[in-house]
Amino acid sequence: MNKLMETFTDSKIAQLYAGLLYMINPYTYIRIVVGHWLILFAYAILPLAIKYFIELLNKKKLKSIIKFSLITTLVAFNAHTLFIAFLIFLIVLAFYIYKNKSLEILKPIILSSIIFLILNTYWLIPTITAEKQSIVVNISKADLYVFAPHIESFSALFTLASMHGFWRPAYIYAKDFLPFWPILFIFILFLAVHGFTSYCNNKKLGIYVKAFTLIWFIGLILASGILSPFSEIFEFLFNHILLFKGMRDTHKFVTMLCLSYSFLGALGLAEIEKSLKNKKPIIKNALILAILLIPLIYSFTFFNGFAHQIKPTDFPKDWYEVNEFLNKDKDDFRVLFFPWHLYMDFHWVPNKDKRIANPAPYFFDKEVISAKNIEVPGIYRQVYTPYQVYIDNLLSKKDKIKNFGHLVTPLGIKYILLTKEADYKNYFFLFNQSDLKLIMETKNFYVFKNEAFKGLIYSVNSSNWNLTNEKIDERDYKKLNYTKVSPVEYIIKDKPLRYIIFTEEYSKDWKFNGKEPLKAYGVVNAYKYDDEKEMKIVYERFYKICLPSYIISLLAFILCMGYLVKDKVLNHGR
Repeated sequence: MNKLMETFTDSKIAQLYAGLLYMINPYTYIRIVVGHWLILFAYAILPLAIKYFIELLNKKKLKSIIKFSLITTLVAFNAHTLFIAFLIFLIVLAFYIYKNKSLEILKPIILSSIIFLILNTYWLIPTITAEKQSIVVNISKADLYVFAPHIESFSALFTLASMHGFWRPAYIYAKDFLPFWPILFIFILFLAVHGFTSYCNNKKLGIYVKAFTLIWFIGLILASGILSPFSEIFEFLFNHILLFKGMRDTHKFVTMLCLSYSFLGALGLAEIEKSLKNKKPIIKNALILAILLIPLIYSFTFFNGFAHQIKPTDFPKDWYEVNEFLNKDKDDFRVLFFPWHLYMDFHWVPNKDKRIANPAPYFFDKEVISAKNIEVPGIYRQVYTPYQVYIDNLLSKKDKIKNFGHLVTPLGIKYILLTKEADYKNYFFLFNQSDLKLIMETKNFYVFKNEAFKGLIYSVNSSNWNLTNEKIDERDYKKLNYTKVSPVEYIIKDKPLRYIIFTEEYSKDWKFNGKEPLKAYGVVNAYKYDDEKEMKIVYERFYKICLPSYIISLLAFILCMGYLVKDKVLNHGR
């Protein structure tokens, strides 16, 4: 943030204030507590992107265009912050065009947009062409109420203006210890207002001061979402603009407020510093120090372990033991993880709030199938991938099932882990299955082996894709040997029975010798065997869509960096 302010003020004190407030405030505090690291990364880069955008507006040179496109590509690591960044760019651009009464600036803007799109081809093209529905499509008005800002003061607007209001109310802020916290906030607000009144008519800075003031107002309205006096406007945007559905947690728009407070407040402090020029050094320094301390006091819980809500820890010893046990099995397989919740309390987490996203998919070396059901009031699930729907369907009938191992065989599951957390006793039906064997119990786990496991690729005689509780004729199944060339290519070595079952989630892009798959068991891929000599399963989308997109982005990045290096070398030699 201080780099952005270098463009607008020579005051090191003002630059320091902007950096401190932007870094240490209730918004960044809560995002650290809940572990939103990609949001924080993009948030940290955002002021630099704005700096280069303003440089682009003023210089219109290719160097500025490339720098802006590259930095904005880093902001794109988080889609929410990227959306906010584009709103900010549009506001600043509108003020610039209004002042200069010319659309000439649109040429470098269009060029920078093209460069940005090419740099981000690696994720834009795969996302746009994906056959799976985005989670955004399944977001509804109910999400606006579930993720609405939590109002802790006398109004939604004041709560959000003070940079509080995260939707989940289980956390402790500095304000919970400071009865006078509104006074600190009012002073932060005063500095921003003072910066506006001091520079709004400045010939050089005026348009940016007005732009950041509008950014503050729009940010406040959008952050309040469904609770805003302008809720009808927000609902209209939510219902008619798909990208707005991705902003169901409207508290993320507080980013715009933090940015405005830091920018305008720094200008306000610069003006105060000027007025203290003739004061005694001890008075001047004491007052400036007091002002710099305000952000630190306002969010002082940054410095006491986030009010002791976050503590470092390691996974329990038996998590490592189970992982080592799974790794000793050299077969290719997947692991099913229960309880079936995305978020649940883990007793070994030392934080006050023990609820975290299930870490199993990231901890275990083997591929883990775990729940992605959000389970908030009124919303059970928003991810409808084949695995998720299939397991949910099985669990809805668990009391009637006696061969659960056979039923999850099409998913390539060889082991089932039941951790002793949350409602784990609801999964004791696993002990009553004829084809599951408890082979390991630890302090935190029951480990079951699926004795019906057939492999990640196997073959069957029947085209009846309806799995039942009936007794299985093992002669109708055959495990196949194969070579995994890469995660997107498999070569089958054994002669199959009539049908080949490939246990990846169903996708028409998983092709067997160029043929599209059948949908087996409603969840995975199947192929009819027609006496082919060569048998290859390939995820064609990777070679046709993903890989070319990666190459285009990489080449664009190399060209951009090459231009910047060449420009620096040439300028250095002059």
